[in-house]
Amino acid sequence: MAGINDYRRKCWDAALHAYGTSHIFQMRARDLKRKTDVLTWVGLVVPLLIGALVGTFGRNEFWGAAVAVGAVIAAAQLAINLWSLVRRWPEDLAYSSASAVANESLAAQFAALAEDPPELSELRTRYDKLSIEDGARRARDSEKNVKDKELRKGMRAALRKYQRSCLGCGQTPMAMTPTDCDVCGKF
Repeated sequence: MAGINDYRRKCWDAALHAYGTSHIFQMRARDLKRKTDVLTWVGLVVPLLIGALVGTFGRNEFWGAAVAVGAVIAAAQLAINLWSLVRRWPEDLAYSSASAVANESLAAQFAALAEDPPELSELRTRYDKLSIEDGARRARDSEKNVKDKELRKGMRAALRKYQRSCLGCGQTPMAMTPTDCDVCGKF
């Protein structure tokens, strides 16, 4: 039968994995947010600039060139916007943001349980409840095609946060600089 220390170790391991997953989805959300912000900005700034040019200069010998350049930029922006919809960037951004928050919350709850465990029966009950929630979250996250390099980067972030040594290289990461380790590097 598992004792308090066994459950504490399980809690720390679960906190490590949940935090690593949170880091992965935080990075995805940040990347998708940047991409969607650029698309939105270009989609608004091109028509505004063309309108400002017309309003300010009226007819101008360079007006045809400005409209042509604006049309090319607008066409490219529309193509990229269509691509973002096909690739589901808005949905992925929403999912990544929600997953990052949920996994960070799970990590904090597991860590709190490991740091200050209640008596064994209460610890077992709370661990089991959190494990069910964590399992459901992992099942949803696993559908999002997490790449091996993202897993290694998430592992490095979690090892760094909880000051644990990597099972692959034996080092405790002090920075997010990639290494040659197959567990916490090569990202």
